[in-house]
Amino acid sequence: MSFPYKTVGIIAKSQHPMFDDLIRRISFWLRQEGCRLVALDAIPAASQIEVVAEPVLQRESDLIVVLGGDGTFLAGGRLSIDRGTPILGVNLGRLGFLTEVTVEELFPVLEKIRAGKVVLETRHLLEARIKRADEVLHQGRVINDAVISKAAIARMLEIETQIDGNFLALFKADGLIISTPTGSTAYSLAAGGPIVFPTMEAILMTPICPHSLNHRPLVIPDHFTICVSVKEPGENVSLTLDGQLARPLQKGECVEIARSERHLKIIKSPLKTYFDLLKSKLRWAEV
Repeated sequence: MSFPYKTVGIIAKSQHPMFDDLIRRISFWLRQEGCRLVALDAIPAASQIEVVAEPVLQRESDLIVVLGGDGTFLAGGRLSIDRGTPILGVNLGRLGFLTEVTVEELFPVLEKIRAGKVVLETRHLLEARIKRADEVLHQGRVINDAVISKAAIARMLEIETQIDGNFLALFKADGLIISTPTGSTAYSLAAGGPIVFPTMEAILMTPICPHSLNHRPLVIPDHFTICVSVKEPGENVSLTLDGQLARPLQKGECVEIARSERHLKIIKSPLKTYFDLLKSKLRWAEV
C-alpha cells in the first residue's frame, strides 16, 4: 500500500538538539513515498521541504506532523481544525500528553499509517466568546483550556458562573480553568483537577487556588453552556486560550464557553493505549 497523505505539513521546534538528524530522516522517508513536504519556516537540514505561508499549509496539508512538545502541538492543532486535517504528534519535549509518539516509535507508526493500521481519534473542542450584552467581541477555539486569571496574582477574584443561564457559584479564587477532557492533563491537573478520558463528552471547571474548601473541581456534560463574569475585573484580568492566545477582560464583559462544532483529529499511536501513556508520563509504574 502507498502512503495515504500526499502533502505533509511540518510544524517543528527546530531548536531541539536531535532535530536536524530527525528531520533529514523524516524528509527522506516521506519523499520516498512521493509526498510533498511543506513548512512555515525554512529548515536548512532538509532543503527539499517547501516553505509556505500559513494559509497554504492549512489549505493544502493532508497530514500535519508536529515535532516538539505540547505547546508546538497546540500551535499545529489550531492549523488543522478548519479542514479536519489529521495531526501526528512526535514528542521532542519532556512530558508530552499530546505529542504521544516517541522518536523511536515514529517510523514504525509511519509504516502502520502506510498499511492502514492506525486509529484516527476525534477530540471535542470548546468555543470561547467574550461578550458584552449580546455582542460578541472576541472568540476562539479551545483544544486544552480557557483560563480566566490575573496577570499578577495580588488578590483573589470573585468569579460568577452560570450554566445554561442558571447561577452555579461565586468562585473566590485566583482564577478559573475551563478545560476539555484533552486538557485535563494540562493546567487543570496542576490545579488539582481530575484526569478525564480524552474522548469523553465533558467540560471541566477547576478553580485556581480557591479561597474556600467548598469550591471543588466540577465535571459537567458538554451540551451545557457556561457563562463566566468577574466582579470588578479592574486591571490585568484576562482570558487565555491554550496558554497561547490572551485577551484582557473589561468591566461588563462575560466569557461564554460551549462545545465547538469543530473537532481535532489525532492519529493515535498503535503501539500503546492512553493508559500506557498515563503510566509512562505520570510514572505510575515505578515502585
